[in-house]
Amino acid sequence: MATNTERMPVFFVSHGGPNLLDDNEYPYDEPVAKGLRAIGDQIKALNPRGMVIVSGHWEAGRNTLQVNSKSAIPQPLIYDFYNFPAWMYREQFEHKVDPSLTQRVIELVAQNNVEIEAVDRGLDHGVWVAMKKAGLANADFPITQLSLYHSDSMEDHVRLGEFLQPLRDEGIVVVGSGMAVHNLRDLFGPG
Repeated sequence: MATNTERMPVFFVSHGGPNLLDDNEYPYDEPVAKGLRAIGDQIKALNPRGMVIVSGHWEAGRNTLQVNSKSAIPQPLIYDFYNFPAWMYREQFEHKVDPSLTQRVIELVAQNNVEIEAVDRGLDHGVWVAMKKAGLANADFPITQLSLYHSDSMEDHVRLGEFLQPLRDEGIVVVGSGMAVHNLRDLFGPG
């Protein structure tokens, strides 16, 4: 695990859809696959104590948050996508969890007077698809997912990032996962 005292970086990955797993569509030598692999290699080289990742696929309440890994047993993955090939719904992403990392996230958020609860919830595809393509399946460190607020408030989410800042000095990598244009159903649906 992390042995240096350097502040861990923050990463952002544009996770795309589950078709990112399709090596015919996103081959190993394609720029997106190469980019995710490079990020995964950078993270592994840091030898972090853990990772806290926030995905655009999980929102809690308007003023409340949730964090997974309440128990020490990884929960089943969430296949929060529709009309993709059957093999994608059988994909796995083996990973470690650590309830003490979950508790640390709760401490940091709660000390800023935000309601937060630990839940047993699997990783959604905004986490496991990108992290699998990044080569972080079976990583040596635990991965904990934190929800977003059910709000479009940039200020609230910037503050959330500030709440998590101390983790970086504790050997924890912080990752954001999403896209600028995320919900295509809303974009192309009835207005």
